[in-house]
Amino acid sequence: MSPPINARQLRGLLSMLLAVALASTLAALVRPSPAAAAAGNLILNGTFDSGSTQPWWTRLASTSTTVNTGQLRVRTSSTVGKPVWEDLVGHFEFGVTAAQPYRLQFDASADVNRSVRVSVSQVDTPFTSAVDQSVALTPTTRRFTFDFVSPFGDPKAVLLFHFGGQAASTVRLDNISLTPLAVDPATDPILYWNGVLLATYRALDLPPTTSSREAAILHAAMHDAAVSVTGVGNPYRVRVPVSYPGTMDNVVAPSLHAAIDRAAYDVLTALYGGQGQSYSQALAGAVALRPSGVNAAEVARGDTVGAAAATANLQARANDGSGNNTPYQLDGVPGSWRPTNGKAAVSPNWGLVTPFALTSGRQFRPGPPAAATGYADLLTETEYRAQVQEVRDYGGRTSALRTADQTQIAFFWANDLGGTYKPPGQLFAHTRIVAEQRKLGILSNARLFGLVALSLADAAIAAWDAKYQTSIDLWRPVSAIEAAEGPGWQPLSQTREGVPYTPAFPAYVSGHATFAGAWSAVMKGFFGTDAIAFDATTDDPHAVDVIRHMTGFDHAAEENALSRLYLGVHYRFDAEAGLATGRSVGAYVVANRLRP
Repeated sequence: MSPPINARQLRGLLSMLLAVALASTLAALVRPSPAAAAAGNLILNGTFDSGSTQPWWTRLASTSTTVNTGQLRVRTSSTVGKPVWEDLVGHFEFGVTAAQPYRLQFDASADVNRSVRVSVSQVDTPFTSAVDQSVALTPTTRRFTFDFVSPFGDPKAVLLFHFGGQAASTVRLDNISLTPLAVDPATDPILYWNGVLLATYRALDLPPTTSSREAAILHAAMHDAAVSVTGVGNPYRVRVPVSYPGTMDNVVAPSLHAAIDRAAYDVLTALYGGQGQSYSQALAGAVALRPSGVNAAEVARGDTVGAAAATANLQARANDGSGNNTPYQLDGVPGSWRPTNGKAAVSPNWGLVTPFALTSGRQFRPGPPAAATGYADLLTETEYRAQVQEVRDYGGRTSALRTADQTQIAFFWANDLGGTYKPPGQLFAHTRIVAEQRKLGILSNARLFGLVALSLADAAIAAWDAKYQTSIDLWRPVSAIEAAEGPGWQPLSQTREGVPYTPAFPAYVSGHATFAGAWSAVMKGFFGTDAIAFDATTDDPHAVDVIRHMTGFDHAAEENALSRLYLGVHYRFDAEAGLATGRSVGAYVVANRLRP
């Protein structure tokens, strides 16, 4: 067996092949043109119906190609003991796009049983192959089909049939095509693992603080894995280097699917494995969705990239302050938050967590409610008293003023209860609806969901900074109304069993509104417009199967924010300040992270 060819020899080989292709092209100018590629097919003269062999070329002069009965007849040379790439027949210079799915198909047979290696490769160093498969040929013609997602973009890719390393034989090829495939959301690994994340949310009844942080780690790792494989875009945390041995025998690229799958699996296992969640079955499901043209070497290299992306993003968050469990100290004065439903304050130190993109949790901190200087001043403000009355009138369980549509809005956006995907999950679900509607591919989804996840994580930090780290930790409407009127009034918000329910953290600002504002800003920034209508869904048990039509992202965000007033758990200034804060967060994330 000849020793592996080195990089300098490879450049010489490809230069020679390019020269052959150029000569073939020039020769074609004085001969009848071969049949053009069929619509969508990147391969010229893949059916050989014209009787011409152009633009197909051979590396060895001793290997001949002719067209016989509408098939390409390849009489290969004897190359026993030599590398498989020693004898090549191929098609030069068609373009492939990074992360685009393709389907390679061809009919083939041989006069003797033998193998043939087929690849779609880069034309220049490091000669990476996007698909690299060996097939067994027999005298009976068979159809071969390989689906793959190109891990790179190249305007001058090559399709190669490798015949070396075997005795001379006659091979027949026909109906060769390489066609781009339509985006299929069902096989998109970003969408798949986001769905696994939402299932975890439902299983574990997580607060929106920790769940948004963990989503950001997951999506940042998947984004970094995708960027590392394709070289397209800027990573969030790390661009994992991808190197090759420099031989024609070992040039397969990392599988994009495998890299994303491994990054997701490692992150989810690290974050939730200790809470009883296993992702082995989810990984098996992801593997089943991979294209048929992925080989074991591509998977192994993808695993390496994905594992490194996961490790980098997990390590970066190891000491971010999210484990700070210092108990909350009640201010204990009128106007200050006190426990509702007998539950202790949730995530009281979350405003101190290191943000993912912001400089600090207070970067976009809003002014105090009603511009009050403290609790005593707040309780005397006309704006405050008017807002308490508004919630009492429209957010009460037995309200006579709230319309049926407002009641639906209240429950539709709630998703506060265990078993739901919670507020961040609803916004991820809506992101998916729009992504599928706009037919986004893997790279676009990696960036979009990465931006949404980073913005929601920082929105939680910003909202919880306003809730706990300012001079007014505002009590909830149920506490304010009870203090003024005595017990009796209850919010519309309720558990599955109908028991009145108010989330256990201060009112100002609304977390729902802050998440919604951040989400809408990211969506507008990514798509360049607000004017994208979509049908929104919910997980809330009090709005089963309800679908609401949104005319745009701001419409959805504003309805989400106001829903908390109708639900009886927030004041209007909670919603307005939360929206403004969130929009600032989202705009900042889009401007400063995951640039294309």
